[in-house]
Amino acid sequence: MLKGIITLLIFQFLGECIAILFSLLVPGPVIGMILLLIFLIIRKSSFKSLDNSVGVLLRYLPLLFIPAAMGIITQMDLISKEFWAILIALVAGTLIALAFSAKLMDYLTSKQEKKS
Repeated sequence: MLKGIITLLIFQFLGECIAILFSLLVPGPVIGMILLLIFLIIRKSSFKSLDNSVGVLLRYLPLLFIPAAMGIITQMDLISKEFWAILIALVAGTLIALAFSAKLMDYLTSKQEKKS
């Protein structure tokens, strides 16, 4: 499990270094996750200690939503002022994501059918 946690921390560190070095607007941990994804695609598999570490972290993932919920509660006056803008952005973003996902699924399904 220690090897898995060290792997995650190394990729997060690399992501932070790249974000700082190139002054990117994307957070370092996001870049680190992309690097980890590329690493796992190249490797074509994961390893047991990484799987165990990720499983333990995912078990406690809901705890990370508590600060976000508190932020919403403390900013309720601002949210109530901008309610319609927030609602329209949420609905539009959801519809765009659904449309994109549907088109991507349609494309991948047709590509798979042509292959078979």
